[in-house]
Amino acid sequence: DGDSRGDSLAQTITSTIVDGLVHTVAHWKVLLLGQAISIVLAIAGGTNEVLSLECKVSTPSTYNAFGYCVVGIFGGVLLKWEERKKSKQCEDDAELRHIHDGSAKSGETHEGNEDENDGEDVNDDLTLEDDDSPSKRTFFSLSRRSRNAEKSNNGSCSDKTKKGRKKQLQYPFLFGLFTIQAKWWYYFTVAFIEAQAYYFIFLAFRYTTFTFVYVSDALAIPAAMLFTKLIMKRSYLWTHLIGGAVCMTGIIVNTVSDINDSHVDGHELSSDHVKGDILAIFGAILLGLDDVLSEIIVSEYGGVTEMVFMKGFFGTLISVGQLVAFERDSVQALFGNSGRSPCVL
Repeated sequence: DGDSRGDSLAQTITSTIVDGLVHTVAHWKVLLLGQAISIVLAIAGGTNEVLSLECKVSTPSTYNAFGYCVVGIFGGVLLKWEERKKSKQCEDDAELRHIHDGSAKSGETHEGNEDENDGEDVNDDLTLEDDDSPSKRTFFSLSRRSRNAEKSNNGSCSDKTKKGRKKQLQYPFLFGLFTIQAKWWYYFTVAFIEAQAYYFIFLAFRYTTFTFVYVSDALAIPAAMLFTKLIMKRSYLWTHLIGGAVCMTGIIVNTVSDINDSHVDGHELSSDHVKGDILAIFGAILLGLDDVLSEIIVSEYGGVTEMVFMKGFFGTLISVGQLVAFERDSVQALFGNSGRSPCVL
């Protein structure tokens, strides 16, 4: 009995690992894009730490403003292209429906004439196509094909959205230049949360170590699991719980190691160091919340492209506002506009 349980557990673990590998290979583009984003964030974080140590300046909102500006431009161009493509597709579908409507009226007239002469021909015309005569096209088959095409295009030419979602209202944005599927303050909320998350993370480089900040970012995973459980009522398998526990264990070990290293160096843990650790952890928690709220908006309202554009747009405005309010002196000191020479690395 014990051997059979051991074999069953081994099979379960093996199946889970194989399924994970298959899922990973199937989504290699997503993983590759995620790694590219991680590299960009690591470069930005390393640059921020070097500027903080060498130039004694820290400008997290400046990094955010630049990144959001690039994302907003890219998302806006892509969103506008998708809107034009959707409009062209709707025009083609409307023209196709017009042709089918004309064919329907013509078919009804022809059917009435044939009904007076030969009822058998009418019955034969309403039957499905014969596999042996593919060139024959009855009105029934055309209308059925038209209905199938209309169903497949409902997400693009009607108020319905993908996956059977309810009808969504459309809202003009930027004086009608864009059309969005959710209210603008939805996107402003998630953009504000994400901007503050990265602000706290980049600010943490001023006080704590590079390694601690990026290991602490793993806290976004269990935080996202917790928020999806509370907000979306989602359930998780034991494999998900193990993954979350691994993240938490790594964060705890990293925190303890960071404290021990401070004692080994011969000085007590400073309040600034603790502040940096708290900022990094808090930023990771906000990233988890942002992931959950973004998933809700993408799945229930606008798509990914709309989310990218709106986050980039509002993220740029928020970051520029914070830059003007809190970082003007740091930016001036960095470029030598404050009465001293610019910082040279």
